[in-house]
Amino acid sequence: MKIDILKAADFKTTKWAGGSTTELYIHPPTANYAGRNFDFRISSATVEIEQSNFTKLPEVSRQLMVLSGSIKVSHKNHHAVQLRKNDIDSFEGNWETTAVGTCVDFNLMTKGQNKGKISSIAVSEEKTLNFKLDATCEFIIFYAYDGKLQVDFSSEMRNVNQGELLVIQHPINEVVKLQSPENCALAVVYIYK
Repeated sequence: MKIDILKAADFKTTKWAGGSTTELYIHPPTANYAGRNFDFRISSATVEIEQSNFTKLPEVSRQLMVLSGSIKVSHKNHHAVQLRKNDIDSFEGNWETTAVGTCVDFNLMTKGQNKGKISSIAVSEEKTLNFKLDATCEFIIFYAYDGKLQVDFSSEMRNVNQGELLVIQHPINEVVKLQSPENCALAVVYIYK
């Protein structure tokens, strides 16, 4: 099991027509978004204009979770959904997708045989949450988007500040303890082998 913490200085932020997007993680490390040669990519974006169009991404499966704000996402000839905090939508990158509303979102993109899912976890102040790592995953990634997190592995303790990623590669089947000195909100990404 390999454990890394990535800080804000490790991330790349770029502007887009409707706001800004921050690439939090891309795999393999030699991949780049512009080349569309990634297995998976994690990002967070701000949507600052009331109506926006999503970039078409053929052969990419997408999942989007709202971290703050609210947007209505419409996929032409598929479905439309109103997303509020912690709501998740799954869709294909080649769909014609528009959004109405403003928000900060969290995105997972996967390509080819790579499969993943995102979820949210809240860790209450001064409480311990037992989290079972899943050895069927290639990666489990925590993004602390609100508050600080302490992760107690059986062998070591890791501290994750707000805005940082904890990347666990090749997790083993073990229970880790999640704690926070304040209320903490996390986005969690699972990438399956």
